Amino acid sequence: MHPTVVNEFDETQVKEVYTRFGLAMYQAQNLERQIAILLGTEYGPGKGTVAQAQYERLFDSLFGRTMGQLINELLKASIIKATFESDLRQALKQRNWLAHNYFWDRAGHLLTIKGREVMIEELTHLAHKFGILDQQLTLVSERWLQKIGVKEDLVQDLYQKEFEKLLDAAR
Repeated sequence: MHPTVVNEFDETQVKEVYTRFGLAMYQAQNLERQIAILLGTEYGPGKGTVAQAQYERLFDSLFGRTMGQLINELLKASIIKATFESDLRQALKQRNWLAHNYFWDRAGHLLTIKGREVMIEELTHLAHKFGILDQQLTLVSERWLQKIGVKEDLVQDLYQKEFEKLLDAAR
């Protein structure tokens, strides 16, 4: 005889869990990409003229690495405050848990309204943490660009062009 499972189904709340999971993974991917960008700028090829094709190859290589590989390379390449290193390592652990074990570990939570509330709060918190860390790394990249003389309006133009590419790809 199987135990009776009470499933407190609320379609809207279930959708919200999956939406928050998607947001958390999106923010984790942004963070992962920003680590690669940081490695290609601040800790990249160094001073001097670098051809566009060289940068494209560098970024293709960096974007093909795992988040763990990128973090290890970033930590090897620079001196980062211990708290920042800890934040990166924790983000990696949390991202891997989300990608590989989250729904297995939270299967029981999906069955109740209270459990799904916990999941929504947890996923919202993780998305926020990934987003904050991504913003911190973005600022480091932007400071590097300013240091080498790249004007802010050029950076904004590059962001706009990338945004437009993303929109075109979605159409």
